[in-house]
Amino acid sequence: MIKAAIAGGVSAPAVLPVLGTGRTFAARANHRADMDPRFQDAVNAGVAYFRSRCDDQLPLVDSLRKAIASGDLESAKVAYIDARPPYEEIETIAGSFEESDADIDARPYAFEGGETDPEFRGFHKIENLIFAEGDLEAAAPYADRLMRSVQRLRVELDEPERFSPEGQFGGMVALSNEVAAKKVSSEEETWSDQSMLIFKHNWIGIYSQFKPFSKQLDDTTNGSVDNAYTSAMALVLPHFRKGSAAGTPYSQISIKERRAIADASNRLRDAIIVARDRIGITG
Repeated sequence: MIKAAIAGGVSAPAVLPVLGTGRTFAARANHRADMDPRFQDAVNAGVAYFRSRCDDQLPLVDSLRKAIASGDLESAKVAYIDARPPYEEIETIAGSFEESDADIDARPYAFEGGETDPEFRGFHKIENLIFAEGDLEAAAPYADRLMRSVQRLRVELDEPERFSPEGQFGGMVALSNEVAAKKVSSEEETWSDQSMLIFKHNWIGIYSQFKPFSKQLDDTTNGSVDNAYTSAMALVLPHFRKGSAAGTPYSQISIKERRAIADASNRLRDAIIVARDRIGITG
């Protein structure tokens, strides 16, 4: 279980393990029909952005399926990397669709049998089969299953009862903490070596959910979140080339740079917690 260590006396929400995913999410209140009307538009805007990203995800997974079926290993590697960004943004609110998150993005330690467990599936199973095993034939059925999982997610993103301001902020805090507490270890993309891509798109996803709430906050609070986000992105953007989803292989990132990435994600987390508390969102 991950617990955010928050500086300056700001309390973090409790976090609970989510069965099957191996990740943790901030405890979230039951989604309510009587949501505070101040936050309804902000929640809707955040989810609308993720619907558009899921629409982007579907053809990318289809391209991955086709690349795997072609038998061309290098094409499959490129297609895998190209397919990763959208869900790494959507993951911000994965606590609102835990089963789909497990199907799409669970890592092997989430399963009793680890990477040999018959239930291990999704992006990380495909990553292992492509980059570590070079076995495209074995990867094909997992790519088909991934497509079905993303199609189901797209339906779930049209179900407003799943979403709440508590869930949105809980996800922002949990994911920014997870980057610093876990993902910086390189456990996220062990075989593709693309953890920098993950950090970049996790932060984009987090900020996309914060921005609709900014109208409810003062300039100082908004400025703190904006500055934390901008500073974090400044660390990773130089590692990407225009027109390519791939970033610098994480194995080439120095310990000093890794420490800076973790510190930046912690600062983003702390700024979001201050914003959450000032806006009056609890749970």
